[in-house]
Amino acid sequence: MPGSLFKFFYGARNAQDIILLSVLVLGLLWQPFFLHQELNLFEWGLYLPGIDAVTQGQVPFRDFFHLRGPFELYAPALFMKVLGFRADVLAAYFYFGTVLTILVAVLIAYELIQQRILLYSFTLILVTRTFPRVVFTFWGGMRYAWGLLAVWCIIRFFKTSRPGWLFASGCLAAIGAWTSIEIGVIVVMAFISSVALSREYRRWSWVFVSGFLMISMPYGLYLLCQHAWGDYVQAQWTVVTQMGKTFLQSDPVPYSLPQFFHALFFPLDKSFFQMTPLYCYMFFFSFYFWRVFHKKSTVLDQAALALAVYGLVLFLTGFRNLWAAEYEMSLQPEKIVLFFLLGQLILVAGQKPVRIKWLGVLLMTAVILSSVIYSIGRFKTRFYKTSWACQPMAGQEQGKKELINGAPVGSIDLPRIRNMTIPDWQLRDIELLTRFVDGHVPLHEKVWMYPELGSLNFILHRPWVGRFPVATLSWLNDAWFDEYEKALALNPPRFAIVNKVMPFYFDTTYFLVPANRNKHERIMQFLSNHYVIENQTPTYFIYRRVGKT
Repeated sequence: MPGSLFKFFYGARNAQDIILLSVLVLGLLWQPFFLHQELNLFEWGLYLPGIDAVTQGQVPFRDFFHLRGPFELYAPALFMKVLGFRADVLAAYFYFGTVLTILVAVLIAYELIQQRILLYSFTLILVTRTFPRVVFTFWGGMRYAWGLLAVWCIIRFFKTSRPGWLFASGCLAAIGAWTSIEIGVIVVMAFISSVALSREYRRWSWVFVSGFLMISMPYGLYLLCQHAWGDYVQAQWTVVTQMGKTFLQSDPVPYSLPQFFHALFFPLDKSFFQMTPLYCYMFFFSFYFWRVFHKKSTVLDQAALALAVYGLVLFLTGFRNLWAAEYEMSLQPEKIVLFFLLGQLILVAGQKPVRIKWLGVLLMTAVILSSVIYSIGRFKTRFYKTSWACQPMAGQEQGKKELINGAPVGSIDLPRIRNMTIPDWQLRDIELLTRFVDGHVPLHEKVWMYPELGSLNFILHRPWVGRFPVATLSWLNDAWFDEYEKALALNPPRFAIVNKVMPFYFDTTYFLVPANRNKHERIMQFLSNHYVIENQTPTYFIYRRVGKT
């Protein structure tokens, strides 16, 4: 038995490992209580109103604003149409997309990492280090999966020499671009660096381009015919150029070149730990060009180059917030590259004299032990759980009432959100709002939600004002904010629902930009001039327009 186990782990991986690794990932990421949570109405507000709109035939960007690409709405809309048009199904979609992204990363690792023990060690690190434990039910979804799938197809092209894989990669790159534009751009950069600039493979570039155009041209023409192309281009440009200026990060990141090098080379810098993946990429590119210079490069090296370029650029885009989920997801390609390099070093050591071979054995042993120890330590804190689910393990009383963030909980059961256990105060908010709106507002009458309550428009099944269901996104562009103000002034709704107290990050982040404070105060002045308080819930005031009943 020990000999068989040794042979299994230290032998070369094969197709059955894909099944075993998939089962391992699904087991580690099984979250039976993922619908027990405090609702993140802001993040849901970025999706639910748009999903509602596209299912009613509205055109993205022309009729309503969305922060990223339009395909980011179509995928969950289809998911919800099949499983139920409710907010809890959207949470399941995000969970599904996150797990699928990790499975695709494992699939790529299988193509590049040749040693079975390293492949299993990598999987443990991948799950425990990059699973976004806090946001996996309201953020991400399939966004990063499209990019990884496109890179996987490029890798398959190198390993099989079948151009059809490049066509599939082009299609997936286009889907990624229409989901979130940076994903498509990064995949194209990976394709150019590994295929288009290669003398041996560049003749197949047209296949990738054909796949990209097959998806992009029809939808681009659709936006053009719907007079939405200009709005789409303006939205993408504004988000790319203004997001970091409008909503500053409370924790500064190394933007300038001196700050960058200080964080990279000075261990006491606050961002040093987050910069360490760059050492992996520097080592990889040194290794790659050394192999090319000595004419020792292989198809596997070329395939790894595509992933390394994709991962490096994705990592650099994650600089907009080094302490957010974007950064964690950008580490997925880096971990594959790291273990690929370790595998190559071990292979090189195996071809050397006995002393060097022992160094390879020690290196592999160190990687395995550190992976297991690190994973065990991280597993305790990286996975969503409710307090009552952990009570038996902690030796606490079985009958103790469940709490979420210290608050009692209840089950919500409404037409557009059910099967969820949420804090009592949030449950009371939504039930009171539902009772009031259903009793006073006809189904198709608009309700003004401010400032970031677009998700309530979906849950309460009432339209919003103007093009911006999340009002603060209009702050990205002065013309957009003027448009939002005019929409309110021209046709102010009878009722408005507004936070009693603005979220804490308004003072710590939003109001660091004086223009944001000014825009907020203008809206609050409009509210004060034209509305009076009609009712309230624990968290919100319900306003009625003066002179209306």
